[in-house]
Amino acid sequence: MYASKLGLNLRIGLAAAMASLLGACNPVDSIVPKSPRTVAGEASQMRPETSADKIVVKPMTAEDLECPVVEIEDGAATARVGGPENSAVRYQFDLVDTARECQPRGDQFSLKVGVSGRLLIGPAGSPGAYSTDVKVLVRRDVDHKTIFEKTYRVEANTAGGVQTPFQVVTELIMLPLTRTKLNDDYSIFVGFDNGKNEAIERPSHHRKPKQKEASNPAPQ
Repeated sequence: MYASKLGLNLRIGLAAAMASLLGACNPVDSIVPKSPRTVAGEASQMRPETSADKIVVKPMTAEDLECPVVEIEDGAATARVGGPENSAVRYQFDLVDTARECQPRGDQFSLKVGVSGRLLIGPAGSPGAYSTDVKVLVRRDVDHKTIFEKTYRVEANTAGGVQTPFQVVTELIMLPLTRTKLNDDYSIFVGFDNGKNEAIERPSHHRKPKQKEASNPAPQ
């Protein structure tokens, strides 16, 4: 009987000792070693984010775009008033230079076109103020559809001389930004709207001029 009580007391004491030991120890999660992957993952979450962790996307600029070149239509570079002979010319408008400027704006781009030229007084004319019309047209090349067309009134005054310059600058023309090589998707035409520039809507087999290396900024 004494042995039975002794065995019972030993079991009770052992159970109490185990309970005390478990209560003093850390939870199971803290005594089981974590895998290197788990530790590294938590460390990366705790580490402050640095600039090296961010993916920096460079915004598109005008230098990234191949802006379409401006073409002066055959037969539309001059607007002459007077007879067919040079001696019968009263005055004449000439297109001398063109420029364009493309700026990316989200999923679109803005296009500005500039045209410069001069007014000449002919042998049969006299100095003064004269006017004519210049047409600017933008065509989408995939289907040869005109997506912008506008005629601008040009006025120039020789003020006692025989020639004077003029300049036309369009408003911002907003167009879809298809890709950086805009010269492959759009064509720009300019010319005097004097009844001689039917060729502005040119057939699709016309060969495009080679893209210039740098875009000429549109005059202000």
